[in-house]
Amino acid sequence: MKDSKIVSINGLVKRFSIGGGQFTALQGIDLTFSKGEFAGLVGPSGSGKTTLLNIIGSLDTPTEGSAIVLGQSIGELSHRQAARLRNESLGFIFQTYNLLPVYTVFENV
Repeated sequence: MKDSKIVSINGLVKRFSIGGGQFTALQGIDLTFSKGEFAGLVGPSGSGKTTLLNIIGSLDTPTEGSAIVLGQSIGELSHRQAARLRNESLGFIFQTYNLLPVYTVFENV
């Protein structure tokens, strides 16, 4: 049977350098999303939700651990490969959509 995992996160850590120090945004995250699953990500402000989505969406890379999306290791993708993955295979639905009212629907997309 073919592996149905589309996202596999193992031991994920993300740190940011801030003012000569380190801020840990994600620590030891393990999760799997399988084909056909619907998932919601909830938590208090500052809990790392956006950071996790940025990594899954190939906008950022892990400091430690692995993030495999559709069989591709996010931390090993070139900028061009990450852009292609986002363009051809990924989509997110956000709570707010931030459209600009002065633009048409086509221009907003």
